Amino acid sequence: MRSLLSVVVALVFATTGVRATEPPAIPRDVLAKADFLKGRAAFQSRCSACHALADGANDLAGPALFGVFGRKAGTKPGFGFSPALQKAGFMWSPARLAAWLADPKGYLPDNIMLIPEAVPERDQLNMISIMMVETGAADWPRPQIAAANATVDKSKPYSERFPSFWNHMMFNTVRYAWERPGQGEYVADVYYNEDGSVTSNQKGVRGFWHIVEGGPMPAMFCYALQGLAVEPGVAVECVPVAAMSIPRFNERLWQSKGYQGQVIHGGILPGRPEKLTPG
Repeated sequence: MRSLLSVVVALVFATTGVRATEPPAIPRDVLAKADFLKGRAAFQSRCSACHALADGANDLAGPALFGVFGRKAGTKPGFGFSPALQKAGFMWSPARLAAWLADPKGYLPDNIMLIPEAVPERDQLNMISIMMVETGAADWPRPQIAAANATVDKSKPYSERFPSFWNHMMFNTVRYAWERPGQGEYVADVYYNEDGSVTSNQKGVRGFWHIVEGGPMPAMFCYALQGLAVEPGVAVECVPVAAMSIPRFNERLWQSKGYQGQVIHGGILPGRPEKLTPG
């Protein structure tokens, strides 16, 4: 027979969606000594498609995370959180985030965060540490990572240095959809090509792409499109290569703000036509 305490805990969790107690705190020294590079790689591969960390960054498919530690869950202004998160009632802490990353649906049922799988325990601590550094919550200095970046052999082609990115982006279709206030939606399928060019199923749309490396920043995938039948007719953006390396397929995986109130959705569809329509 279940104890009275277990029944009470179950009822509290069912009505609030929150663990009855704060998880055990993670010691500050443990976080400060975590592996920054591994944490950054884990965040880029698992989270950066939907979340930005930098101060002043825009919300994507998920809220920007600067200042998240110490903030009440579901309260960041301007973002449409699920009712479950709005009613959660807890403050984000490293321990709360670790429990969340380990099992988002189990920790807070009915939340709508799109996560393909729980973050493995081996990555959680490193990821939380880098998130604290990048969002202004850490009281320790940013680790030096220039030496690690210098070890990359830039003489090798992109296909060898970034194989997951290459296989994902060079053989599939990227679909952009512009939501325009008072107008219909404009959709363009885009194909990133091995020679650095960009073509589309929409006549007149063309562009180029490349990867920017160096310094403390991660490798960034940058592209420019022109000839779009939507104001201002061009689109330029840079995102981490790691964010475009995850083999996920959906018409709407991320979103960003566009010109004069536009909302731009981006997604990836498997494969591409055998005969591409010239841009």
